[in-house]
Amino acid sequence: MLRGLCKTLTEENFPSSLSIGKVIKHPDGRTVKVIDGQYWGTHGLSNFWCWREVLSGGLLGPEEHGYGW
Repeated sequence: MLRGLCKTLTEENFPSSLSIGKVIKHPDGRTVKVIDGQYWGTHGLSNFWCWREVLSGGLLGPEEHGYGW
């Protein structure tokens, strides 16, 4: 019960700006496409994602990963 309450409160107050397939600005200014990851893990908040930089012509750079912003 508390786990569900914590998840609801977190999602309402600190929603993730990331989701798989979304093209978004990385904090360093590059445009990236989110290719994998999750906001919630098996044991609670994860917010770990994989992305690739969107290069000219729509090509994608190498895979990078880290925690969401």
